[in-house]
Amino acid sequence: MKHFFFFAFLVVGLGACHSSQVVTGIGFKDYAVTKELKSDSTVLLMLKNYRDSVDKNMDEVFAVSQDELLKELPNSTLGNFLADAYLWAATKHINRPVDVAFMNHGGIRINRIAAGKVTRRTIFEVMPFDNALVIIEIKGSLLKTYLDFLAADGGGGGVSGLSYQIQDKKAVNVLVGGLSLDPNKSYIMANSDYAVDGGGGFTGFKTLHQNRTNYLQRDAIIDYCKMHKAAGKNLVVEQPKRITK
Repeated sequence: MKHFFFFAFLVVGLGACHSSQVVTGIGFKDYAVTKELKSDSTVLLMLKNYRDSVDKNMDEVFAVSQDELLKELPNSTLGNFLADAYLWAATKHINRPVDVAFMNHGGIRINRIAAGKVTRRTIFEVMPFDNALVIIEIKGSLLKTYLDFLAADGGGGGVSGLSYQIQDKKAVNVLVGGLSLDPNKSYIMANSDYAVDGGGGFTGFKTLHQNRTNYLQRDAIIDYCKMHKAAGKNLVVEQPKRITK
C-alpha cells in the first residue's frame, strides 16, 4: 500500500511540474526571391557539384526541331508534336497500329519550343507530370462525342492520326487516317491516364476496358526524339493544321 501512495504522489508531483502551454499567436515574414537578393557563396559552392551534374544531364540533346512549335488555339503545333510522339510510342508498345492520339491542352506546360535543339530540360518543362499512356479501343461514335467535347472548348491540345474542323462548337469533317470518321467502326486511341480518368471533364472513357501501360508520356516524348536523332532526322510536324475553324 505504501508503494501505491508513493507512486500516486510521484505522478501528481510530476504533473504539477509541467504547466500547459497556450499558443497566443502565429507570425511569418515573406522573403521575395529576386535577382536583387544577395547570393550566399557558401551555399552556391556546396551546391555546385550537384548543379553541374544536373545541368549536364538536363542539357543532353535528344533531337532538333525544324520549326518553332507553339501552343495555340484551335490548332497547336506543339500539341500535335506531342500527340505524334504518343501515337508512335503507343504503336510500338502494343506492336499494332494505333489510329489516333491526343494531348490535352492544359497539360502542355510551356507555350513554345524554339526551332533547334530539343533537350531533356525542354521535355521536362513541357511535360513535368508523371502521367502515363492509356490505350483504348473505342467506337467512332464515342470518338465523335469526344471531339465535340474538345471543339466546344475551342480545340487546342494536340491530335495525331486525325483532323477536324470546328463549326458551331462541334467537330465536323472529321478524318481519321485520311478517311471519313465511321461511327460504327472501332478505333485504337492513345491518351493520358489523366484524360481517360475524366480529369479534363470528359468521362466517356472511364467504363471501357483500358490498357494502362505505365509508359510515362514524358518517356514517350524522349524515345520519339531519340528515334529521330538516331535516324539523322529533324523533328517535323506533318500536316501542321489539323484543327481548323
